[in-house]
Amino acid sequence: METVQGLLSRRYARLALHQVRYKKTIYRNRKPPTWASQVALDMFDQYYTRQFGTRWSSIRLALLSEPKHAALVNNFGHDPEAVCADLEALGAVDVMDGQQALRPARRAKRGVRGAAHIATVQPETVEDSYDDDNVQGHGTREISQTGVENGRDEETSPSLPVAATNLRLYSMADTSRFPPAQPDADGILTYYAMDASSVLPVLALNLNPGDIVLDMCAGPGGKTLTILNMSVSLSGIIANEPKSSRLKRLNQVLRLYLQRGLSVQKGVKVTSFDGCRWGKVSPNSFDRVLVDVPCTTDRHSLTHDEKTNIFHVARARERTELTDLQVKLLSSALAAVRPGGEVVYSTCTMSQMQNEGVVYMAMEHANQNSNILAEVADVSGLVQFFRNTFTFSEGCRIGALVLPSLPNNWGPMYFCRLRRIN
Repeated sequence: METVQGLLSRRYARLALHQVRYKKTIYRNRKPPTWASQVALDMFDQYYTRQFGTRWSSIRLALLSEPKHAALVNNFGHDPEAVCADLEALGAVDVMDGQQALRPARRAKRGVRGAAHIATVQPETVEDSYDDDNVQGHGTREISQTGVENGRDEETSPSLPVAATNLRLYSMADTSRFPPAQPDADGILTYYAMDASSVLPVLALNLNPGDIVLDMCAGPGGKTLTILNMSVSLSGIIANEPKSSRLKRLNQVLRLYLQRGLSVQKGVKVTSFDGCRWGKVSPNSFDRVLVDVPCTTDRHSLTHDEKTNIFHVARARERTELTDLQVKLLSSALAAVRPGGEVVYSTCTMSQMQNEGVVYMAMEHANQNSNILAEVADVSGLVQFFRNTFTFSEGCRIGALVLPSLPNNWGPMYFCRLRRIN
């Protein structure tokens, strides 16, 4: 006769076997995890292949490769001249002086040129959205093969921007990394490592002495620091960042790169308001507004899988609502700037919907809801000046787009300057 212990042993053995079989079935039917970066790459392959054609393969390779960085020298440090000398000893050059040394001229037959080739906007394309006067001044202007507008060479020829920035970078053939910035004798960091193309939206602001500036989406602080380091004396700057994590980083950057009390002296005020409300809270208040909006951040989306990736499954709804948010932010900026003032819209994506599409929709939204008229201001002079440093897309009808390319791996960075008329 079988004992109770034997019966229990057999029962537990059958139960354990059943559990093993059940687990095998579950794991066999379970799909492998889908990484956010792979989702982004699949979507980019589908979308950007149609946008860029055969050029997408080289852009894709650059996006997946290690990006280059530039060093924004901190002009508020103890001895910025010595810092510049040290960086130049490493082989870095001033982005404002080294244009001819950074990149040789490209042949005209290339599909995407380093020279500033602003594509001619077809009249029928412009009329579908806005009057010709609202797109780069005139939608039917002729552009020569060198990217210089016929009859207006004095405006599009390479010339030094009015407000220069102290940015050092390595030449195209040099892929070296800058060493980490060290505190100087005053205890503040000597330079800020950043993508060199990030200075273009700041330069596009066309800052003048006495301007009051709003940086609507200021975190993590690189562009705010660039504005402060410009060779222009401003009346004040409001650095606004509604997101708590980016606001923390913004305050940290200002603390690490500015001497104590200098923020107050320079008129810097850090706020955390919803950017979509600035047009109602402070209408007609600023001379310049920078709107570096949240976007799909193409390079980050391909290299990170955590929740900071906009393609993470937990942020699917946020991604679908992204374009609406961008339109609201730019419309709010057009309401916050004074008549005659200028707004610079920028993203770090190559998406036409998030770039030119948002600009068109925001201008229409501001006109219909607030009776605000705005025009697209010309940036071809700025693009011409940096034609040997960055690879600019020739597919932009308004604004300018920096494309990632090897070995000068900057961007992507889109920027467009708008001028409020009424």
